Amino acid sequence: HAPRSKAGVYAVRQAPILHHNLRTVISGQKALRRYQPQNDYLKLISLGGQSALAERVGLALAGPSLWGLKDWIDQRFMAQFKTWPLRTAPFRPWPRAAGADEVPTDPLCAGCGAKVGSSSLTKALGSGDTLGDDAALLETGGVQQVISTDHLRGFCEDPVTVARVAASHALGDIWAMGAAPQAALAQIVLPRQSPVLAERALTEIMAAARQVMAEAGAEIVGGHSTQGSELIIGFTVTGICARAPLTLAGAQPGDALILTKPLGSGVLMAAEMQARAEGADIAAAYLLMSQSQAAAADILQGAHAMTDVTGFGLAGHSRAICLASKVGAELWSDKAPLMSGALDLAECGIRSTLFGENKAPFAAVPDTPRHDLMFDPQTGGGLLAAAPWDETEGGSGYVTRLKKAGYDAALIGRVTDDVPGSLSIL
Repeated sequence: HAPRSKAGVYAVRQAPILHHNLRTVISGQKALRRYQPQNDYLKLISLGGQSALAERVGLALAGPSLWGLKDWIDQRFMAQFKTWPLRTAPFRPWPRAAGADEVPTDPLCAGCGAKVGSSSLTKALGSGDTLGDDAALLETGGVQQVISTDHLRGFCEDPVTVARVAASHALGDIWAMGAAPQAALAQIVLPRQSPVLAERALTEIMAAARQVMAEAGAEIVGGHSTQGSELIIGFTVTGICARAPLTLAGAQPGDALILTKPLGSGVLMAAEMQARAEGADIAAAYLLMSQSQAAAADILQGAHAMTDVTGFGLAGHSRAICLASKVGAELWSDKAPLMSGALDLAECGIRSTLFGENKAPFAAVPDTPRHDLMFDPQTGGGLLAAAPWDETEGGSGYVTRLKKAGYDAALIGRVTDDVPGSLSIL
């Protein structure tokens, strides 16, 4: 009823009215509000060099002072999205059952932060101190094949992002064994929705997953889908070993411990659930979580032992190598690369759901934010390799090659001849 030129000012001004009317219609009420746009508005255009042009009702002015006005208006508007109210604890009725106060009320982390703790898992499986290698090794007709499975609870509202991270995450076990990905089966749980929306979501998920698998040299050959209470995406992946597989066993005293990706995805996703993370940090984390480890696995083929760092954190997976290889190790917390924003969030006391169980076996480790990130559960984490030490490269020539290949890799520790299974975190 009132045509206007396309401009953001109208969208901003009509948003509260549109919000009110949508809620009114959904709830079956009839008290709609009518939007009447203003006839004109102040137009401010940056000219570069901290100068701006302003126009309204036919009057135009330009200069640095108008840029200052524009910057003030823009910064004030964006500041509304910087700080969100902290989420309060859920209501607990009274009277309530004995022991109810011990039930966790914090939101359950998504990704690998939702895993069952290593101590509970090893006891349930009766596997002693360690859970064994990343993938099962099968041998048929002289061909060595590895197989592994993994899945993730949805950690954001975009199913394509979750699919890309979940596919790369599942491939991590294959790469960690030094195998070439071969085939995959998809397991997808969609939140209950209409057939039209389910078809769209499934199409988007499979397109993203096929792309990741194809880039790794694998093909999705089947799978299973169902509907449930939340989005869950997983894959069972097989791979072929052209040479002896890399396992947790094999690390030797004096080996360099090399990490191919920064730490911090658990803390960042926990902060995102509380609306306390910076958007740019989350976007950067998603890119790292979906970064392919194919080239890194090729570079690290000469390693003595390897695994990928996932739910049990850098400390937990390092200890798994120590137990399987019957060696000790030391981690240098100040050398471990961290995702942008992770240390600041850790300093604010933010921890992933699985943090407590990951740290429990390491009671003697200092309680500092940087040390705590050694126990942060990783989703789509990097490879952790015990590789021959090279004095001419300041620890290992592998790190230089990994950096040239685009990985934020680092030398983060050393294998020792201490008590088998012992791990010092410095």
